[in-house]
Amino acid sequence: MIRQAWQLVFMLLAVLAPAGAALADLPDSVSVADDTVRPLGGVVNVAVELGIAVLVVGMVLCLYRIMRGPHLVDRVLATDALALHVVGLVIALAIYLRTTDFLDVALVVAIIGFAGTLAFSQYIAARGNGKGDNPSPAAPERSEP
Repeated sequence: MIRQAWQLVFMLLAVLAPAGAALADLPDSVSVADDTVRPLGGVVNVAVELGIAVLVVGMVLCLYRIMRGPHLVDRVLATDALALHVVGLVIALAIYLRTTDFLDVALVVAIIGFAGTLAFSQYIAARGNGKGDNPSPAAPERSEP
């Protein structure tokens, strides 16, 4: 199992490495729509890069919980958390790249994640308690004296 987890981490790093190299080649200043140049703040860059790193670590942990979650409920919650991490990553990249083009993507991912969580919760409610057991029996009806 640990070997599979390490393979997943290396696969994610292989996917993210070209994106990181592309971000590292960005200039120290970015031109905006009105052709003025704003320097990127050093503190802002460090904060955003740290935030991206934390979000990627959180995504790896969510993927681990999706694979290993002992119950369906754990997997659903990890999927919802993963969707929120993706939204945070998209917003952090939008801040880092100084563009608003990605904010629509973040909104769509948030809506799809919310709808997916609702759908899974309806499924779990109809199925039972989500732990693989039979649905809990209905409460006995009270008889009026």
